[in-house]
Amino acid sequence: MKKLIFFEYITYLSIVSLILIITMWNAFLYPPENLPRIIPTIIYNLPLLIIMFKLKKNKFSTYIITSYVMLFYFVVGVGNTTTDNTFLLGMILSIVSLIAFICAILYVREKNRISIENGS
Repeated sequence: MKKLIFFEYITYLSIVSLILIITMWNAFLYPPENLPRIIPTIIYNLPLLIIMFKLKKNKFSTYIITSYVMLFYFVVGVGNTTTDNTFLLGMILSIVSLIAFICAILYVREKNRISIENGS
């Protein structure tokens, strides 16, 4: 049971970190030149905010969806590493989304293992 709580907290903390990093980068550190600051911040953070709200219910399926969404943010991070201006953002997004992905998958595996042991 302690593993579930650990994976739950790390997943939640990673998503909150992603939200803060994306907001700080797009709104304050390096805002886009062509768009208002709020547009990329909302576009990147909206899926994370929805997941963060749903993670409070602690459902099995939410962690599966979280792992898929974290793959998207990992791809965005890797894409950002190709540009000199956003290399740091890309590295941070890749690492934090990978941590969230691994913790969400491990949460699902552990919860599935516990439910199989209790069902037998």
